[in-house]
Amino acid sequence: MRRISDTRLARVARTKAPRDLTAPRDLTAPRDLAQARRRALLRARVAVVALLRRCFGGLEAGRALAGALALGEAAAAELATIPDEADLRRKDEAGLLRDHAGVEEEFAARINGMVRQYRDGREVDPANASPAELLGAFLAGPPPCPPPRAAEG
Repeated sequence: MRRISDTRLARVARTKAPRDLTAPRDLTAPRDLAQARRRALLRARVAVVALLRRCFGGLEAGRALAGALALGEAAAAELATIPDEADLRRKDEAGLLRDHAGVEEEFAARINGMVRQYRDGREVDPANASPAELLGAFLAGPPPCPPPRAAEG
């Protein structure tokens, strides 16, 4: 038995080519794609929260909005630790286009569905809405934002 195992190991050692560490890395490697996906997720969270701040920023935040803002702030902090320059963003976009073609259209369809629901009278649940639901309400236009509370005195 030992001889069979030794032969297999020798065969693997002969066929495995050494990796050139100086060559540029291809973004199709699973680890590189995972990192690109993570950076894309962080960028998306930061962008969504920026939109939400424009709509809901001056109002008292409900639990859902506070959670979304905290998620966006954590994403911004993590993204700040990465040298996220235009070249890296272009490289990520190019790699992710091949990764999951059509994801943008699916996301747009879901958000558009939420926008229609809010335009048809659905109200924002300030305690339980997801960041996507808050974004859908924001994009639906007035009146997704609750009116400011009157000062109690």
